[in-house]
Amino acid sequence: MNEFEEIYNKYQPEVMRFLMHMTSFDTTAAEELTQETFYQAFLSFGKFRGDCSLRTWLFQIAKNIYAKYIRREIRQRDIAADQTELSLPPPVADIEQKEMLSKLHVLIDELEEPARSVVQYRLYSDVSYAEIGVLLKMRPNTAAVIYNRTVVKFRKIMKERYGYEI
Repeated sequence: MNEFEEIYNKYQPEVMRFLMHMTSFDTTAAEELTQETFYQAFLSFGKFRGDCSLRTWLFQIAKNIYAKYIRREIRQRDIAADQTELSLPPPVADIEQKEMLSKLHVLIDELEEPARSVVQYRLYSDVSYAEIGVLLKMRPNTAAVIYNRTVVKFRKIMKERYGYEI
């Protein structure tokens, strides 16, 4: 087994979990994005300088791949706006949970940097504050404060605007 295959086997589940959260649990999209993440990592593996952990580097690649995916999805959605699909409605609980997650994703996307990145890394991949600090060039304590203040803000907004308790 070569070195990159070992890296893939070790980090693939974590990257997949991160992308599952980013895609609101769209398994197909998360699987494709995970494969693209490791493909891009493979192509640029020789350029990895070791400024951060390999895990952190892979999450940064995954985040960039996800951003490209969102831009592509928006373009495709605009092109296909006239076409609609007929489908059976999911159970009410699933609808409510997806609606709440969707609203939470919107709030996250509306955040200014670096809060957006801090929250995405913490919520979607459970990256430590130390790793976030390396990625975003800030002290780990700063990342923790940003995250905790944002969570308090989200709880208040979700309750006031939508009636959700998170």
